[in-house]
Amino acid sequence: MEILAHWFGPLHPPLTHFPIVCSILAVLAFGAGSIQKKDWLLRSAGALWIVAFLTGVGSVLAGHLFAHHLGMMTDWTFLPPPEAMKGQLRFHALLGMGGLVLSLLTLRSAFRLLKGDPVHLGFLFTLGLGTAILFGLAGHEGGEMTYPEESPVMAGEPSVPTSLGEPADLLNWVRDYRKAFVRMNKREWNSRTHGHRWVNTYVSPDAVAAYKNSDTIPEGGLIVKESFEDLDNKPSSTPGPLYVMRKGPRADFKRTAGWQYAFVWSKPAPGNPENIQGPVTWIQGDPHLNACFKCHSHFKAVDYLGGVPAGFEDP
Repeated sequence: MEILAHWFGPLHPPLTHFPIVCSILAVLAFGAGSIQKKDWLLRSAGALWIVAFLTGVGSVLAGHLFAHHLGMMTDWTFLPPPEAMKGQLRFHALLGMGGLVLSLLTLRSAFRLLKGDPVHLGFLFTLGLGTAILFGLAGHEGGEMTYPEESPVMAGEPSVPTSLGEPADLLNWVRDYRKAFVRMNKREWNSRTHGHRWVNTYVSPDAVAAYKNSDTIPEGGLIVKESFEDLDNKPSSTPGPLYVMRKGPRADFKRTAGWQYAFVWSKPAPGNPENIQGPVTWIQGDPHLNACFKCHSHFKAVDYLGGVPAGFEDP
């Protein structure tokens, strides 16, 4: 399942557009065909409803894999846990599965349309419209969870000095993170989105309460994720990259919703997935960090933070 989540999970965002568009076009074609008595439009509606169902199945399955790939879910359950993304993930999944159920109910009539057989017009139109609405709402909810207010080119833009210090100061602020910050997990977990490394998360004291409750992190709050390379599915003693985030003034960092990023790796391990050959230090303004916000943008509902997986948090 890990391999499936890695390879097929990221297909969910583009795949989810197909059932939405196909179900809407099916309703339009069916309505126009019924009014104008055009057989080709009715057959087109049938074909579109079939495609909507098939891509809907793929989208729902890929959605579960994507949630696991991002670490939003840790257990393979039918529905996401109610606390994931403050309940938005479960609501998104329910809308998508509701649309899939209605889409399934259109299939028999869809095949009849393809063969040119008569169908119950009002009943099928109602089913098709409900399918389009539920799929559309699921897509809207997914977008609300995911897409930032601004264009996601974000972290690589030139930074702006603020009253809280230059972005270059970011690494100085976290120099003694193990002593000055609060560790939020009781044991390491393997993070797929951080190169399948074992990680610990540390949070500055002023942001601990907000982080635990998945609330908005206060301005100046700092998050540090240290990582260790994997060794036979266990954490090794070989350090991986150090990932740093800081909540700056939103007005100065609009395109990252106020967040500043940094990435430090003094001794990259051979054969690492990022293909980093030598020591690197990336701070706000480096285009490599665009990938950081692109991934974190999926957590918009919880201030762009993935948090600590259930069972690993330190109460």
